[in-house]
Amino acid sequence: MFHQAGMHGFHFFPFPITLILLLIIGFLIARSYGYFGGSNSARKVEPEEPKSQTSEALDILSRRFATGEIDEEEFQKRSQVLRLNL
Repeated sequence: MFHQAGMHGFHFFPFPITLILLLIIGFLIARSYGYFGGSNSARKVEPEEPKSQTSEALDILSRRFATGEIDEEEFQKRSQVLRLNL
């Protein structure tokens, strides 16, 4: 009875291995497209907005004031000029 199926009844043996291999390949393909926490390169990243010139200049001015290069009076004058002109 089992001899007719071939391999003594284990004719179904390749099916689970094939199924597992197909699942692994499917998982790897899905992961490459960003499913299941795939690589960051597959995800679309929003570009950062560039800082405005005023904001950048005020950052530099704030750093100079914090390090003591300029005093408070000069900081106030320059920041007011930057806000009016830029």
